[in-house]
Amino acid sequence: MILKQHGVEATILDQWDLPGTTRVVMNLHWRTEPGWVELSFDLPALCLTVDEIGGHCQIRMRPDQPIQGEYFGPGHLSLVAAGQPISIYATEMRQARLLLYLLDPAKADLLSPAEAFAIAGTQSRHMFQNDPVQVCAAVLGRHPKGEADHFVLSLSRALMAALLGAVGPQHHRPPPPKLTGESLERVFSHILDNLDQTVTVEELAGIATLTPAQFGKAFRDVTGLSAQRWQMDARVRSAQRLMIDDPEESLAEIAALAGFSDQSHFSRAFMEIVGATPTAWLHQHK
Repeated sequence: MILKQHGVEATILDQWDLPGTTRVVMNLHWRTEPGWVELSFDLPALCLTVDEIGGHCQIRMRPDQPIQGEYFGPGHLSLVAAGQPISIYATEMRQARLLLYLLDPAKADLLSPAEAFAIAGTQSRHMFQNDPVQVCAAVLGRHPKGEADHFVLSLSRALMAALLGAVGPQHHRPPPPKLTGESLERVFSHILDNLDQTVTVEELAGIATLTPAQFGKAFRDVTGLSAQRWQMDARVRSAQRLMIDDPEESLAEIAALAGFSDQSHFSRAFMEIVGATPTAWLHQHK
């Protein structure tokens, strides 16, 4: 499963056989930036990255290739064909949890042979959005390993049913986004390099060679957020990295280093994005 690690310590926490799928939970800890782990599976796999701290992961075919995908916001999914290697890559990261579902639909008890064949023969599709699949995968990923009760069996069946909508013919998928690959990487890099400044849609649109109106819509389509909101999220994740690296640093200094105007602004943004105060979050991760 794990082919190679570069600056990332990948640890498999557990593996759980369920009807039609095997759930694998993997912890990822970044030691260098950028860092990546290369994976490959004997069966087709569904990947969902959760509990990201310090940044956002990307799913790439190879770590040296530009990002390609449909959706780069939180909760993005990737389907990986059997035998196709992928890389979990990040430039600004500390840790994350990876949920993997190895798909063996012939062993599911609700699919017709044609439906099982469609899932088993899925082609790779990196970084896309599908709410039914994401919800089923995330809830099943939070359930502690144990005997498969009625709730778990229902969830695994719901995941299989939801996957049928994600592996349909190519012409049923949305058209490729206007903002991806190297142009999106340049936009992300500019935001990260200027966390202490307010970046405008106009300057980001120029980097992406789009009009401001085109850029605003395209950026929201591929991230689920406005550019300003994405920058705020990036500031909070930068603060997470600083807090983990130096837990004794004052919050006022962390706020300044992460690009916030003052500690009060930092605390409000942190609570809004993370769901906890900086002090409470740091206490949980010491």
